[in-house]
Amino acid sequence: MNRRVVRIGILLLIFEKLAQHLLTAVFFVVEVPGIGRPDIGPTFQLSDVSMAALNLIVLILFGISLWGRLRGSQWHKPLLAGLALFDILAEFIFHGFFFITVSVIVSLALLVLIRLDTRSLPDNPHRSV
Repeated sequence: MNRRVVRIGILLLIFEKLAQHLLTAVFFVVEVPGIGRPDIGPTFQLSDVSMAALNLIVLILFGISLWGRLRGSQWHKPLLAGLALFDILAEFIFHGFFFITVSVIVSLALLVLIRLDTRSLPDNPHRSV
């Protein structure tokens, strides 16, 4: 697989995570007709403000990882991997173990792409080395 494709995939998934956590935070504090309040499952009963704040913190951390990614820094990879693992763990805690959501799938894809990005991939697979 081409390194450029992997890096574009990582960027797209970061943008998805930013949108997810922004919208989730907004929907916890703003009543949107037809959408309703996000479901956090029966495990925890946290206030809407607490859940909005948690989503905003995760949003900021994903934003920081995007900034590091765009700057070409290497420190963004462990931050991004940690956030993806946190997202998976949080989904399992709030919804029950093995409750697979889009968030879990995106986080797993992000982990795979981060792993691929740390391996030696050619910049252009059609060019001989």
